[in-house]
Amino acid sequence: MTVPTGMVMQAHGVGEVIASDHPDFATGDHVYGSFGWQQFAGATAADIFWKVDINLAPAAAWLGILGLNGLTAWVGLNHIARPRAGETLMVSTAAGAVGGAVGQLAKSAGLRVVGLTGSDTKAAYACAELGYDIVLNYRTEDNLGMAVAEACPNGIDVFFDNTAGHIADAIFPNLVTGARVIQCGTASVPSWLPPPTGPRRERDILVKRLSWHGFVVMDHSRLFPQALRELGALVAAGRLTGRDHVLEGLDQAPGAIELLYRGENKGRLLIRP
Repeated sequence: MTVPTGMVMQAHGVGEVIASDHPDFATGDHVYGSFGWQQFAGATAADIFWKVDINLAPAAAWLGILGLNGLTAWVGLNHIARPRAGETLMVSTAAGAVGGAVGQLAKSAGLRVVGLTGSDTKAAYACAELGYDIVLNYRTEDNLGMAVAEACPNGIDVFFDNTAGHIADAIFPNLVTGARVIQCGTASVPSWLPPPTGPRRERDILVKRLSWHGFVVMDHSRLFPQALRELGALVAAGRLTGRDHVLEGLDQAPGAIELLYRGENKGRLLIRP
C-alpha cells in the first residue's frame, strides 16, 4: 500500500488513552491498534484492535509475543500446520519474533524443533532460551541441504517458512511424505518483479503429497481472542518469552527496516517514540 507524501506512515503500536469519548475506552487504558509513526494519534474504535494488560506483560510484549507475532505463530502452527507430538518441525528465521514463538509453542506441543538463522549468536540464543533442539547457521554451511538432512535424519514433517528462496530450496528435499509447508514470509527474496527463477517444487508436491499453505494472519481474526488467552497464560506461567530490540526516537524509524534485513536486530525490532 502506498502512503501519500505528507501522510502519517502506517504502523501498529501500543498506546495509552489520554482522552476518550467512547464508552469502551477510558482514560488510562492501554490499547493496541493502527496508530502510525507518531507520538500522539487521534483514533476511532475501528483503529483499536484490543485492549492490553500491562500488568501481565509490558507494552513491548504486546507488539511481539502477545501481538501479531505471537498470533501468527499460534494460528499458523495450531490451525494450519496441524502438529502432532513427536513430529519434526523446521523453522526458518528461528530467532525472529515469529520464528521464536513458533519454536516455543511447538516444543510445548511435544515436537522436535530444528531451526535456521543467520548467525552463531542467534543460533545459540534460540537453543538456550527458546528451546530449539538444533539451530543451523545457513550463512556458514557449505551445503545447507546436507546439513539439514543430518540435523533431521527422519525428515521434516512441518516447515514453517519465513524466508523462501534458496533457503527453502534446501528444505524441500528433506520433507517427508505428507509434510505441511506453512508459507508465512519470503524475507530472503528482495524482489518479485520479475519473479526469481530457481528449483521447481511441483514434483515434490505431487510425489510427497505435500500441503503448501499461504498464510496471512489477519485472515484468521476470529481466532484471536482464543489465541491471546492461551498466549497470555503461557507468558504468565513463564513458558513463553520474547526478546526486544528497541530503538529510541521516531527518527530511527526510516533505517530500522534496513537493520532488520541485514539481520542485525537482536529480537523484535521496535521504535519507542
